Amino acid sequence: MPVRLPLFALSAVTSGLAHGGVPIRPRDLWHAWSFPPGVVLGLAASGALYATGLVRLRQRGRVRAIGGAEMACFALGWAALVVALVSPLHELGGALLSAHMVQHELLMLVAAPLLVLGRPLVPILWALPPAARHGLGRLAWRRSVRAAWAFITRPSVAWTLHATAILLWHLPPFYQRSMLSDSAHAAQHASFLVTALLFWWALLRGQGAPGRAGAAVLYLFGTAVYTGGLGALLTVTDRLWYPLYLGRTAPWGLTPLEDQQLAGLVMWMPGALVYLAAAITLAAMWLREANRRVLRWEALRSGAPLLLVLALAGLIGCDRGPALSAQEAARVTRGGDARRGADAVRRFGCGACHVIPGIAGASGQVGPPLGGVGGRAYIAGVLTNTPENMVRWIVNPRGVDSLTAMPILGVSTPEARDIAAYLYTRR
Repeated sequence: MPVRLPLFALSAVTSGLAHGGVPIRPRDLWHAWSFPPGVVLGLAASGALYATGLVRLRQRGRVRAIGGAEMACFALGWAALVVALVSPLHELGGALLSAHMVQHELLMLVAAPLLVLGRPLVPILWALPPAARHGLGRLAWRRSVRAAWAFITRPSVAWTLHATAILLWHLPPFYQRSMLSDSAHAAQHASFLVTALLFWWALLRGQGAPGRAGAAVLYLFGTAVYTGGLGALLTVTDRLWYPLYLGRTAPWGLTPLEDQQLAGLVMWMPGALVYLAAAITLAAMWLREANRRVLRWEALRSGAPLLLVLALAGLIGCDRGPALSAQEAARVTRGGDARRGADAVRRFGCGACHVIPGIAGASGQVGPPLGGVGGRAYIAGVLTNTPENMVRWIVNPRGVDSLTAMPILGVSTPEARDIAAYLYTRR
């Protein structure tokens, strides 16, 4: 009974997902929309939460938290999920392996990267009640949670999980089981989508670590190799891998082997092209950023004598760089309040990425420590350290440096002035 109950619940939620019944025929295609309760509720809830969060962000003046391009990415990714899981394509996958392959490619190569680029967690969190939002924030701050997330979003780990899901579910025994069982089919789709989200997040959102962009290119190339190889095997073999399609493909004018070869081409050609296009794009961004870093280094080297004098003056004058009083910080930041700034630092979770003096638990190692930030010449190695530039960076870091790992947190300009005032009072 303890085992059967969860399986029954999963089967009830995902009813209609498997393809074990009578396969669809051409005349019925456009009437073959499927509405599994779990899928429909999940899509409806995610879309409603995203829209509600956007409205609340705009009501609070945080219009820069999510840009137009990110909203478009989320909308297109959400639409790709609808096409893959609700449209007649889902039922067609029960008759044609090639249609089933298109469905899987939509989940992994279209929906997953677009959803990652759309940054849906920001508006979805803002759609939740404050108590729930703060509770999730406290949970995310736990050391064990941060460690687990950092582990599964390592490119090597995310790549391994995604590769395992793809290769395992294409083994004939597992694939045929997924076609006959609601729960197995739901597990197949869930594993494809979840591991694809982790994979694309690790490559597209985890660009802050040194060498991460270069590693992303290699992992994308590796994915193109093994998925393309699997697609090539399906295309060139004269052996039918999935006998379940016998008797299902004839109404569509294909033999089972021709259908399998077409499915292999779908995985081989378009799939590999997406991975290679992403790899080329990331490589171009990586090279452009490397060139920018060289130019910054040349500029710094040309001004080395002056920087040396300033550094020596700083060492003589104080131990970790100048710190302003609260009144001085309020004046230079044009009204920033250090006390409110400390509250904002805690509220936006800055301590998850930085060591920040005066903030309990602020021990993150993703970004640099923020003690003595007022005595530094540059902010993030990009902007000269002025109060206005500090505010600009806090509000919209990706508008300054598109490859920075620092996210846009939805900080308003007044809140950024408060945070800047607090940071300028720290040694």
